[in-house]
Amino acid sequence: MAKKALVKLSNQNLSFENDRGQNLKLLNINPNSMNLDVAIYEKNLFIKNSTIAFAHIPKKLKAKIKPLC
Repeated sequence: MAKKALVKLSNQNLSFENDRGQNLKLLNINPNSMNLDVAIYEKNLFIKNSTIAFAHIPKKLKAKIKPLC
């Protein structure tokens, strides 16, 4: 099975708010591990970059991202 490269999502401006009130902007997805690189903002202030699992995002975003992988 061939490995796929990272798929850039930052140009699509996809984001969501988590249960802690933080806004997470999607940057990249790794189709091999289905992990997402995200930028975390709190009150419009950048906090940090992090990695989360694909399963932790809302269904509406999953539907937009899945065809890209």
